[in-house]
Amino acid sequence: MNARNDVKRPSDQSLDARLVLAGAELRFAARVDFLVARWLERCATNVEAAQRLFEADRKPTREFGMGVSLVVSSTHWDASP
Repeated sequence: MNARNDVKRPSDQSLDARLVLAGAELRFAARVDFLVARWLERCATNVEAAQRLFEADRKPTREFGMGVSLVVSSTHWDASP
């Protein structure tokens, strides 16, 4: 009769399973949060690098545009033949 007392009842087993499942769920959520945060950080780094590249590309374009406008306003074009 004492042997029965050592065996857990089904309600105790289901409670333990729920606690294990809850703990696993929390660990999984924490891991997903970590991975998403790391991915977002990489995305932000890539965006910053791309913005620096585009800023460097824009500067020569502006200078080139100013040079073209100077050529167009040249007096050589306004002279009559």
